[in-house]
Amino acid sequence: MKNLLFFLVLLLGYSCTSQNAKAKLSLDGRKFKIESSTGGKVEDTENMMFQEGQVENDVCLQYGFEKAAYSLDDQGKFKFSLTSEKEGKMDWNGQVDGSRIIGSYVWIKAGQADIHYTFQGEEVKN
Repeated sequence: MKNLLFFLVLLLGYSCTSQNAKAKLSLDGRKFKIESSTGGKVEDTENMMFQEGQVENDVCLQYGFEKAAYSLDDQGKFKFSLTSEKEGKMDWNGQVDGSRIIGSYVWIKAGQADIHYTFQGEEVKN
């Protein structure tokens, strides 16, 4: 009986840690209001929404930048690239820490110098 109880406790412990190790971190369902700046000047206030493994930005959508898949590590650091047929590409990277979000991105477009931005903001609760 003691052996059976020990085995069940060991199995339960293994089962719980296995599921946690396999759990994928996600920002899905979260929305952030951010301020983007370049050259020390605030350029725009935007909403960044994460849903179903993808991210979109309401201001970027207005310029034809499509939503895109994002990657997220176990430290809360994320990356993604938004693309637009006419406006080029934006490479984003940042970090979420609790309800805060910070990061940077670069807008790359043929015929113009790359524009580097920083952003920061807070999570918006619906």
